[in-house]
Amino acid sequence: MKKYLILLAAVVASFQGFAVTPTWSVDLDAVFDNREGDRTYSDTKTFLFTRLAPELGLNFTSSDRIAGGVVWYQPIGCEWDGHRVSPTLYYRHESSETSPWSFSMGMFPRTQLREKMPDFLWCDSLDYTQRNIRGMLVQYSHRRGFFDFYLDWRGMQTEKQREAFNVVFHGKVHPKAGGCFFVGGHAMMNHFALQKNSPADQHIVDNFVVSPYVGVDLSGKTFLDSLSVRGGLLMTIERNRADGEWHAPAGFRMEACAEWKWFGLKEIFYAGGAQMPSYIPFRSQLYQGEPYYQARTYSRTDIYANVLRNKWINLKVSLDFNVAGSTLNFYQRVILSVNVDGSFSRRHSHK
Repeated sequence: MKKYLILLAAVVASFQGFAVTPTWSVDLDAVFDNREGDRTYSDTKTFLFTRLAPELGLNFTSSDRIAGGVVWYQPIGCEWDGHRVSPTLYYRHESSETSPWSFSMGMFPRTQLREKMPDFLWCDSLDYTQRNIRGMLVQYSHRRGFFDFYLDWRGMQTEKQREAFNVVFHGKVHPKAGGCFFVGGHAMMNHFALQKNSPADQHIVDNFVVSPYVGVDLSGKTFLDSLSVRGGLLMTIERNRADGEWHAPAGFRMEACAEWKWFGLKEIFYAGGAQMPSYIPFRSQLYQGEPYYQARTYSRTDIYANVLRNKWINLKVSLDFNVAGSTLNFYQRVILSVNVDGSFSRRHSHK
């Protein structure tokens, strides 16, 4: 018995000074998105839903955390029908003063990305329904820029489901620290493989997207609160192994955004080759971007107002005009986002 007491005392002593801090967070999103217009590239429909994502975690060092929770997506107007509950479970290492690297692995919120992915890689409707990245994320931060590199495993191979995953890189650098000008780019490998015991007429599709850009950020240098413009190449390189033929549509894409107080205006313009060459028949199974990029010219104009914006809440009202070729789709959107986070120890100390 004495030796067991000595062993227990040694184990307890080894954990002294090892502080573990419980943490928690809750995200709530409520969205009304009514879409009207031409059906050539996108269906006319209405999204009306709530999404609740509670999360519990443990900080076991100043930079390391494990966390888990659920994402509850619930359409409104159909009681429980159409709901979906998906898991959140991950490890996170945050950058610090001594290390510029961050890392996540598991199923973790897409909000961990430094910037939201552009619309040719990630569309609004997926942003509503796919909150989490499923895989891993590596990030580097510097006073002049950053890069994000992640793997999103969106389909495990089964008898009914094709194996599918994205490998995405995004980086942005200011050549001069604190300067207005910046350069950056996106690159993606989108692998769309086979089902288990796949039929003979099913083939792998290789899809690559590259988009280098240059830009200028004039925030604080005009009467506007923020003003930025970026533009560059958008190119897809794709092969369907059914015929082995490579397609490489390319064009110019520009994005500009300005905000003054609570009012904002954002413009996206693309002109060039028709992207997403295999949209028919694969559609969203293969592509995660907005389907309007199938047109040779595409313009999206968002006129929005941040009706309520503070540390915890953002209420945004937006009118969005999508003009693809000769078609028009008009969105009216109201988006509410609420984020509350903290730790149990901090909450108890307030009590």
